[in-house]
Amino acid sequence: MVSANPDLRITIGRDYLIKPDVAIGLENPSILGKKPFLHAAISCKWTIRSDRVQNIRHEFNQMIRHRRGRQPHLVTVTAEPLPSRLASIARGTGEVDAVYHIALEALAAAIDADGNDEQAEAWDECIGQKRLLSYDALVETIASW
Repeated sequence: MVSANPDLRITIGRDYLIKPDVAIGLENPSILGKKPFLHAAISCKWTIRSDRVQNIRHEFNQMIRHRRGRQPHLVTVTAEPLPSRLASIARGTGEVDAVYHIALEALAAAIDADGNDEQAEAWDECIGQKRLLSYDALVETIASW
């Protein structure tokens, strides 16, 4: 459809298709026959590099821009061990609601034991702003969003 329709090519583009790693839809029983609306989109990145941060931001910005209705919960799940890299996506400008870390408590212990000033400062910023959360909280957060 995109190839055949110039309006779609302009609106959607052809070089980068948005494919969240996990998409959660909710059906609206009052609108029979309609597809579920997007409730949450999860971008999973084992580690965080600057190019991955830009991909996440681009994907979520496109979802925000082209959405119909309320905004879905837009989150990242990662195992990134460096707080400075976590801060690069967690502090953002609103594209990402939160970053969920699969080993948050272990990382906190490592920072307390061996973190340098830069890493400790980045960690305190992300935790203090409640933008870096435990993966254990993801299901409950999505269910109550």
